[in-house]
Amino acid sequence: MKGNFYNNPLKVIWKSKKNLMPPYLIVLWITFLLATLVGDFYYGFMDFSSFQIGTYFSVSSTGLTLTLALFVAGKSAFNEEDLKRLANHEEGRPLIDFLGPYVFTALLFLITGLLSLFGPYIILPLKHEYMELIKILYINILFLGILSLFNLVIIMLNDVYASAFRK
Repeated sequence: MKGNFYNNPLKVIWKSKKNLMPPYLIVLWITFLLATLVGDFYYGFMDFSSFQIGTYFSVSSTGLTLTLALFVAGKSAFNEEDLKRLANHEEGRPLIDFLGPYVFTALLFLITGLLSLFGPYIILPLKHEYMELIKILYINILFLGILSLFNLVIIMLNDVYASAFRK
């Protein structure tokens, strides 16, 4: 990838979409999404009446902080020459695949953080069902962020392990 992606980090996510999360975490997230939708709309065993979007700001900012910390830890598994090799191999694809999950996780926590920051001040004249759906989607984006954070831990551990055997 030529240049940097400062102007559009979504390019990194798009180019590394196959490496953002392993299939088992995607299946877990889809299962949780379907369970919350079915549990709320069909069986009524989920109650979001106490849900306050503003209370999740600290979770989102902590998620962003942990993403940065994991990036620094993961990057330390590579020296400068390793990073240059990743950037020069196959038009930088390995480097983009390394950076993609970090950008994806940061974006998820940015979205939930901004929604929790501004959400309490926005009044939407929507039906109760739509408000429930918005709450479910928010919780599921946050859950996806937590799963993605777990994925970053695994990526970092794998990179550190591989660096022990790198020549």
